[in-house]
Amino acid sequence: MATSIIVSYRPFPGRTDLVVSLLLESYAAMARAGLITARRPWIMNSESGDVVAAFEMTDEFSFSESEKIREISVLRARLMGVCERVPLSQLSETAAPFAQFQTTTGYAASGA
Repeated sequence: MATSIIVSYRPFPGRTDLVVSLLLESYAAMARAGLITARRPWIMNSESGDVVAAFEMTDEFSFSESEKIREISVLRARLMGVCERVPLSQLSETAAPFAQFQTTTGYAASGA
């Protein structure tokens, strides 16, 4: 059974584009490894400039499996060098019944 993941990142000043780029590289690596589904990941921006990513892992064990793949670990380390993870609850959008974020155009739609 697939597992949905939603994570928010607070880019360091001037690093938002790099955060999005590293997320896209990470998704491509996870897809090659068969760890995420064919469903297109969403990358969104909060009003405060945080980056919110939502994607679907192939199963509940995929995230821990991804930690064992060097390419993915290196990309995550690079990502943590240009941003910090923040709890979703810290985003003002999550206080409303319907959280609304601006969808980035940085990820092309796929046929999935």
